[in-house]
Amino acid sequence: MLAVNLFKIASWVCFNTPRRLSYRVATVAGEIYYWVAREHSRKADRNMQIVLGEPKINRRVRLVARRSFRNYAKYMVDFLRQSHPQAAKLPGFVGQGSWQYFDDILAKGKGAVLFMPHFGNWDGAIGLVSTYGDYNLHSVANDFKPPELNQLIQSSRERLGIKIYSSEGALRGLYTALKKNELVVLLVDSPLKSEGVIVELFGKPVRLAQGPAALALKTGAGLMMGYIVRQPGNDTYYAAWEKPLEYELTGNKERDIEIISQQIANNIEMLIRRHPDQWYMFRPLWLTPEESEKYYYNKANPHPRKVVAKEESVAQGD
Repeated sequence: MLAVNLFKIASWVCFNTPRRLSYRVATVAGEIYYWVAREHSRKADRNMQIVLGEPKINRRVRLVARRSFRNYAKYMVDFLRQSHPQAAKLPGFVGQGSWQYFDDILAKGKGAVLFMPHFGNWDGAIGLVSTYGDYNLHSVANDFKPPELNQLIQSSRERLGIKIYSSEGALRGLYTALKKNELVVLLVDSPLKSEGVIVELFGKPVRLAQGPAALALKTGAGLMMGYIVRQPGNDTYYAAWEKPLEYELTGNKERDIEIISQQIANNIEMLIRRHPDQWYMFRPLWLTPEESEKYYYNKANPHPRKVVAKEESVAQGD
């Protein structure tokens, strides 16, 4: 029960501490963690080097990576604050854009898949959707250990108005939700070792979960990216939703999943370029040089491949 009690204490402290003071502490904690946890910070540096297009890890790369650690620590303050039973449902917002896209998608009656990277405050983005209309939201999240801690964390997310599925066995629930014209929310940039589809992100091959594309392809659901950006001063966020994806299908399932997933990657890249220090990726994401070489060889020398849909690769969560 140690982890459970520590989570409750952290939630109580963040809830009862003035937000600005909490952010100051989080900024210092994020900075310290960057310098202490060198394994994570080196991975973040390498990721940020690709994002910024720098030939090597330099001062600029490290500065943006450090800001990312600081912003992630502030996101954790928000998450712990929202996890308190007496907390308000959402943080403050200075603007909300493009809600008409929701109405346009749901008017078709086939549901919508909202995708987003580990960016800004994704829990807040999900909560905001639930307050806009009478929507039923569904998502997938990795299980935490012990089970008591998992229950505590996921119940705090369910308070935001979203049904959480475990990574295993989520497929049927997500399909059913879309058939009912409901909303599915998925994080799409979790690093994958084997499952998934390979696309290009910032000009380099990366393996992303095929879940959003596979769900849209099978059900006809709309696809749209949402996000929340922390504004200067830390007290408020700006929430926005991008225009639903448009694409032409070829009739080849594997190729269509690649086409849709590449469009998803393009949207993610556009968002990260705008605010690289609000993207939280502290693990290796891109393919290794050996994997990249094999990918480009196979791309230049195509051959028929059998597509095997794996339920665990349909959706990844955190």
